[in-house]
Formats: sequence, structure tokens, C-alpha cells
Amino acid sequence: MTRTPTGARHAPARSTRRPVHTGHAARGGIVMALVLLAGCAGPVTVRHVSLVHSYRDSARTALQGGRPGDDTMIVLRRHGLLPAWRSDPDRAIATLRTQAKDHDDEADVLFALAELSYRQGLRHHHVQDFLAAAVYAYAFLQPGQADSPSPYDERFRQACDLYNLGLTAAFPAPVNITAQTRVLPFGDIVLDADPAQLRWHGRLLERLQPTATLGVGGIPNVYRTPGLGEPLTALARPDPAFAPPPSAPSVPHDAKHLTQPSAVADLTGPAHDDALRAIATPAPHDGDTRTSGDPTGSGASTTGDGSFSVSDRLRVPASLLLEIDDPRAQVLGMHLTGRLVLRVMDESPDTPIGHARVPAEYDQTAARALSLVDTALWTKEYRGFFDGTTYDGTRPRLIAMTPHRHGNMPVVFIHGTASSPYRWAIMVNDLLEDRRIRDHFDFWFFSYATSNPIPYSAWQLRHAITQAVDSLGGVKADPALGHITLVGHSQGGLLARMLVINPGDRLWDGTAGRPLSSFHLNDSTRDLVRETMFPTAMPEIQRVVFISTPQHGSYLAAMSIARLVGSMVSLPVRVTETARDIVTGAGDSTHLNNRVLRLGSVYAMSPRSAFMRTLPTIPMAPDVQANSIIPVCGNPRDLAHADDGVVTYESAHIPDVQSELVVRNSEHSTQSNPATIAEVQRILLLQLAQNPLRDMPPAAAPGTPRHTRRTVVARP
Repeated sequence: MTRTPTGARHAPARSTRRPVHTGHAARGGIVMALVLLAGCAGPVTVRHVSLVHSYRDSARTALQGGRPGDDTMIVLRRHGLLPAWRSDPDRAIATLRTQAKDHDDEADVLFALAELSYRQGLRHHHVQDFLAAAVYAYAFLQPGQADSPSPYDERFRQACDLYNLGLTAAFPAPVNITAQTRVLPFGDIVLDADPAQLRWHGRLLERLQPTATLGVGGIPNVYRTPGLGEPLTALARPDPAFAPPPSAPSVPHDAKHLTQPSAVADLTGPAHDDALRAIATPAPHDGDTRTSGDPTGSGASTTGDGSFSVSDRLRVPASLLLEIDDPRAQVLGMHLTGRLVLRVMDESPDTPIGHARVPAEYDQTAARALSLVDTALWTKEYRGFFDGTTYDGTRPRLIAMTPHRHGNMPVVFIHGTASSPYRWAIMVNDLLEDRRIRDHFDFWFFSYATSNPIPYSAWQLRHAITQAVDSLGGVKADPALGHITLVGHSQGGLLARMLVINPGDRLWDGTAGRPLSSFHLNDSTRDLVRETMFPTAMPEIQRVVFISTPQHGSYLAAMSIARLVGSMVSLPVRVTETARDIVTGAGDSTHLNNRVLRLGSVYAMSPRSAFMRTLPTIPMAPDVQANSIIPVCGNPRDLAHADDGVVTYESAHIPDVQSELVVRNSEHSTQSNPATIAEVQRILLLQLAQNPLRDMPPAAAPGTPRHTRRTVVARP
């Protein structure tokens, strides 16, 4: 036996197991507990989301370039095709198409097929996929049918967009509207098209271009008319094969005219020989007939020495529809039939389909903007100022936006110095969105060399309006032509004023300082002086709207720098020769030299010029209604010391107007100011209220007062 020494301790045996740490054990227990709890938790959860997040999820669609929307994903899941869509989209679409025949959710499947096909079109840029999307969307919508989807269904508008954009991709520029057979992923579709629909008021519609892929800049308010169809712009040019129906020639205007280039014409068209255009034009027919120098707007020559036509560069808003009879019965077959239908906005705001009239989609602002880009109107702004011969040798320019329609009252826009009709774009774009204005007024635009003497440019304007009225048959044929409104900005307002005054010899005597009879002039010079300096009020003009008009001259024109610029311009030979003849014919008078030779518009608009001191003293004809719009910089308390950077308030203010609107915080170029546009809109609607019927009576005879009161309105 072995003894243990006294006091010795037994050492504990070393364990082979690692110690368990309590922290790790606790975490493991928690994990196990969570796993057990998860096994017992329900599969449905509800959480709060923001309004933006909620709408974004519900509004998601393939139109945005991402995955299809929830409604389409539901269809894929219900039909067990979600994995197939992710692996082989074309096969998934083909399978879903076959399953649609025997299921109760046909409408849901058709919408899904439209969105899935559109998504494939975006992926592979295949035209047939986009066309299939449009066909499926049309079948889902089945416009004109009793069981069409509710307009409150969010898929309704999405299907319209799938249809419209699908057509845009399937019929790119240049859009070809002819009978054709198009391939689809599952077969084909035979499309019929009536070639007659490409003729519009004696014009051919060509160079059709989609607007969905055009971005408009420079016009802040872009207007689109929602509906069904591919929005287009169409170039309307005169149809050379069109022969207007024979009719009695119109009666020329009674006013006396000098030999003058064509007065009313295409602003951007080629300068034709004026002798070729001096052909009599038939008078327009009665009724709601559009005319453009003839009853159909074909651009034929007009009476006398002018012509009246819509611009050859004008683009009109149009819409292309692909219509399918009984679409849900056809869409699941291999061979479909349909037709291509072209609508133009001014005559077809909607289209008959089945038992309903379906609104057509238009992009009117894009069409107007493209017209401006094509014509490049702004390129003549400074050229027209420095070169007074810009329009001489061709013709003065009065252009209509659309063919004239019987009963529509003309509104003539007259731009200011170093400007062009382009500057009216924003205002016109807004005004035309008021259907009352669009349906009852024609918009005409006058262009002129703004450096020329104001009386000379006013004479050109007078001649242009006269030729326009005559070319359309005169006031007897259409009394609305006797209710013309002039809207003049800056110098354009002075031109307008020259057309509504009866100065007798006051304007000449005040400018020249002596009677015309004391001058020894040749017949040509004397005739031009009488036409320009002895005007009479035009009876066709019922209203004048002055905008930023220097009624008493512009302080800017009196500055030395402005006079230096004015000395750099060139005037027409006819003007300079007339001025020299006047100085020569004055005999021993030498004080006329500066007065007469400085007839350019810059000198005339100086407050110190004899012309500018005389014109305001001549009242407008009593039968003319006048309205004034005066912008001022900032928000001054004292209007007596306010100005717009070019014209002072005191210069623009005149007492004999029906209303005066002061547009505060606006500079001289106020045509695009919302307050200015709203005021012009109000004035035109007032004009319409005074002449409510298309078959209105002729304009009041000269001397019959039209305005009854004057109001002065100042708005902050």
C-alpha cells in the first residue's frame, strides 16, 4: 500500500471538454427561439407606406421602360407563366395568347398581352411587337362597344397609351398612310386606307411626322388633346391637281391702290413673279367653307396683284388611328383586317367608332412649334431692321395660320421693331386652346422691314389687309371680314393706329411743316405721299389692341446710340427717291432736309420727331374700339415715372381707349406674359360677344360709335 504524504493535496483531473460561455449560449437560444417563432408566424404582413410609394407601386407599367405593371404580373402568375416570362418572354406571350381563348379573364389577358408585347418592342426594337401591342390594346379597349372597360379602370388610360405609342413605333416618320399588309408576331394584318383623306381643303397632307418623340422648347405651355391615335403633324401644301369650282369673280375693294407687290402671301414660300399671281380668284361659297384665296384654301391666285394662301410650311395637328372591326373576335386569329384613318384637329376633334364618338389624340403645340422651326421666322428679325428692302421686290407679307372659314373674324398680329411673327408664338399657343377663339377667329400675321418709315409700313399693311379681304370675296360675301381686330406690339401698334385715323392733311403738315400743294412733285411721288401720309380709316377694322405701343414716342429712340444704329439701315429705293424728290420739290425751303430724309422708323419714334408729335393729336375713328396693354418694370407706386425699358407709361397711355391694363413686373416684350395673354383673350371674347353669330351683320358704317365707355384698370 502506498502512503500519501501528510499535508499533500490531490490535484483535480484536467477535463478534455471546452468550457461553455454563457453569452454564446444565450445568443444561440435566441436564434432557436426566433426560428421556432417564425415557423408559427402568418405569411401575410401589412406595413405602412408613404402616399408616393403607394402610387408608384400601383402605377408602375412597362410604358416607363421597366417591368410590367401589377395587373399584368397577376395574369402571368394566374396562368403559371411567370417563370416562362423570365426565361423566354416570346414563348410566354405565345402561350398566354392560346390560353386566352378558353378563359373568363379575356380582357385581363388582352391587356397583359398588350403590355408584354410593348415591353418586348422596347427590348428588341421590333416593329411587329409594337404593332401587336397596339392591336391587343385596341381589342382590350374595343372602342364603340357596349362592354368597353370603365374609364375609371387605371388600365383604360394605360391601354390608350400602349395603343398610341405602339402605333408611333410601328408607323415612324415618314408615316405612310396607304393600303398595306403588316407582319405581326402571330400572323399578319391587312390594312385599308382611303387616299382621299390625305386631301384637306384643296391641299395635300404630306411629310407626316409623329410628335410623341418630339420635345418642345421655348414654349412653356405644351398642349395635348388626350384621346386615341398616334399624334402627328402634317405638312399641308397646295394640291397642283386641284381645280376650284367655277364661280363669279369677287368684287375688288373700293380703295385706291398703287402698284404694289403681292400683298397677302405665304411668309416663307418662294418669291414668285408678281405678274404670274395677278389672276382673278373665285368668290367663296356660302356656308362653313374654308378658303385660302379660293373656296377651298388651295392657294390659287387672288384678285388684283396679290394672293392669299396658308403658308407652304404650315404643319397641322393630325392623328392616325388603326381601326379594327370586332377586335376581340379578330385579335386571337392569325389574319386580321383593319383600316388606317387620318384625322385633322380643326375638323375632327373626335372620330366615330361603333356606337360612339371617340376623341382623337392631338399634339397641337408640337405642330405649331415645328412650323416655327421649319420657317425659321426669327432669321429675318434683324435683317428686316437693317435692310429695308427685305420684303420689297417680293411682296409685303400677310400670312394666315389656317384657311379662312366663313364667319371667322380675322385677328391681325403686327410685330414690333427688329422682331417677327415668331414673337407671338407663346400668346397664340395659349389663345388657340380656347375653343371659342379657335372656332370663331382666324389668325393672320404681318411681317415688314421694321426700319422703314412708319407710314410706308402702315401703307403696306393696309394694302395687305385689303387684298386679303378682296381675295376672300369681300365683306358682302362674308360679313365677318368686316370685323377685323388688329393687335400691334410696339411699332406694330403705331402701324395699326395709322389704319384707324382720318388725319386729312394734319399728319403731313405737322411732319413737313407746309402743305403738300406747295411742293413740285412728279405724279409717282405725289401718289405715294398721298397713300402713306393722307390715310383714311379702314371700315373693316373694328378693334385695335395696343401692346407696349409708344403712342408719344420712345425715349430709347431718342438716344444717340439708337440714332447711330438708325443711320446704318438701308431703305427701299422708292422711299429714298421719294424723299429726295420732296426735298428737291420744296424749292427754296431748306429746313425740310433733316425732317424728310430722317424718315426711318427709329427717327420717327423719337418723342422729339415732328411725326411723333403730330400722330397722337389725331383721334381714332369714332367707330373703332381700342384697348391698351402697358407693361411696366417692377411694381411702381407712381406710374407717371414708370417704364418698360423702352417706352414710358406716359408715352403708352392714351385716353381714348375702352380699357387699359397695366402689366406690372413686365418688360417691353410682354407678349408672353400670362397677364397680357389673358387680357388679349378677354378682349377677343368681348369681340365675339359683340358679334356672336357666324352670319353676322356687316360692320357698322363709319361714324357710328361702337364704344360706350372707357375703363382704366391697373393690376399688380
